[in-house]
Formats: sequence, structure tokens, C-alpha cells
Amino acid sequence: MERPVRRPAVRPRGILATTAKLRHATAGIPSHSLAITGAVKAPVELNLADLKQLAPRNSGPMDVVCASGEMKGRVNNFRGVLLTDVLNAVGIDLQSHKDDRRMVIVARATDGYTVTFSWSELYNTEIGKQVLVAWEKDGKPLDDGEGQFLLISGKDIKTGPRHVHWLSSPHAVRM
Repeated sequence: MERPVRRPAVRPRGILATTAKLRHATAGIPSHSLAITGAVKAPVELNLADLKQLAPRNSGPMDVVCASGEMKGRVNNFRGVLLTDVLNAVGIDLQSHKDDRRMVIVARATDGYTVTFSWSELYNTEIGKQVLVAWEKDGKPLDDGEGQFLLISGKDIKTGPRHVHWLSSPHAVRM
């Protein structure tokens, strides 16, 4: 009778291992600035004081609903600035007349969580009018579980999937 061959456990190598280590090492670490990078006129890092120079907005009451449809909570108000106002302040690098139609904004958190918005979605739909980079919730600074900055898309039917705690870098990508 043959004995089964015993193989060592497979461990992730290369980028998978590095990504797993990075997520573990940075999970829950607030970012104290936002790095606006990619297809922008000049990459820049903005801190809280810089963001407060832009037109502050209030979200008003908002339900936080996860992808399954489960209600995770209700927030009376987020205070922050529109993502489009941040992008406008930095300047997206549109190189041709229809370049905006190929642009995607990738919002990343310090723990590796990533969400996307198309340029058209942000600038040509109601959704863009409620994508907020927030620093305050219900009249108080965000707690450590949310980071110094978060991003939320208030017009999404399920707000949870694009609710980014520990927001660190909106990145413009030309497709």
C-alpha cells in the first residue's frame, strides 16, 4: 500500500505575501494626509487644514448599509468636502478632449481597501454630489476605528461597499 505524499503547506510568496503583511501591519492606521496622485496636474499631499480650506459640506442623515443589504448603522451627519472639490483643487490632467471619459478615481485606505469611481460618475451623476471625504461624524472628529479621513458615497443604495475608513490616497488613473 502506497503512503500518501506529504507536502509542506503552501505559503504565499512575492506580491501576495507582501500585500498580506502590509494589510496586517497597517490595518487601522489613520492617515494624517491624503496623497492625491496619478493623472493629476501636480501630485500633492493635503492635510486636514488644507481640506478645511475647501468648501465644507454636511451629508445630513445617512444609513450605512453593507453589500448584503444589512443595516450597519445610521449617521446623523458627516462633515467634509466633496471628492470632486478635492480633485478640482489639484487638477485632473486631461490631455485630450475626451480624456475624462477614460478616467477612473481609485480611493485607497491604509489597510489596502480600495474602491473606484469613474470620472463620469463623479461629475455627471447625482452620485458625485454626495461622495464625501469626511473628517467628522455627528459633530465629533472620526474615531480611531475610522481614521482621520474617510470616504463615503451617500447616494449609493448600499453605502457600505464604498465606505472607506482610513482613507489615504485618491488616485486618478487614465484607462
